[in-house]
Amino acid sequence: MKLKLIVLIITLFTVSCTNTDYTISKISYEDNIKVQDSVGDIEIELIIKPFRNKIKTLEKTVGFSEESYSIRDGKLESTLGNLIADILYEESNPEFYKMTSKNIDFALFNYGGVRGTLNKGKITQHDLFTIMPWKNLATVVKIKGEKVVELVHYFNKENLAHPSTRLEIEFFNEKIKKILINKKQFNVNKNYYVLTSNFLQEGGDKMIFFKDPLEIYNLNLNLRDLLIKSMRNKKFIKSKLDNRIFRSK
Repeated sequence: MKLKLIVLIITLFTVSCTNTDYTISKISYEDNIKVQDSVGDIEIELIIKPFRNKIKTLEKTVGFSEESYSIRDGKLESTLGNLIADILYEESNPEFYKMTSKNIDFALFNYGGVRGTLNKGKITQHDLFTIMPWKNLATVVKIKGEKVVELVHYFNKENLAHPSTRLEIEFFNEKIKKILINKKQFNVNKNYYVLTSNFLQEGGDKMIFFKDPLEIYNLNLNLRDLLIKSMRNKKFIKSKLDNRIFRSK
């Protein structure tokens, strides 16, 4: 296989500090430049094999969803947000207990961290990469009751379905009417262990109440990997709205 290589020789004439004229002073070409016709099959295979294996992994079925679940199908909670928060708590709490001999009180993640919808039927790893594309890690913070109040005010102001679990809040119009944590009445004088992501712990999405906690524990667990693990074990996935956080009139 032969190609003709055209070579443009460009001469630059500087006229001033701010203007430059470009003049083509010569055009030439060289003939008979040899180009290899093909790359060997073995070489091609070595190049594409890692990508092929990755694609096959993403296509693997990890479970089945009984219905389609979205982050947008509720007001202060959602079916997909409830599902994600419940799973992440279930998977993280045993690891936290091994580390500290304590249980996590509740979990909170962010609405903006969920980027897709879980459709009815087969669930693949690709689906979960679409829903949670970030490499966030499970992080537990110990915060004062006053910080929990800030967290509840954040919910009230944002008015979004941030994924949460083991946390029940009732707002009456704009006022806080009820706060339960793990089915127990909230006590502002207590400290609470909260599961979140490393991104939110650092103040991401304006969740500044997680910054500078009393204690911090990095569980070194990827949140998306926890979802994949749980769905593989459960096989069939279902969720619902249960008024864990709502606004009464």
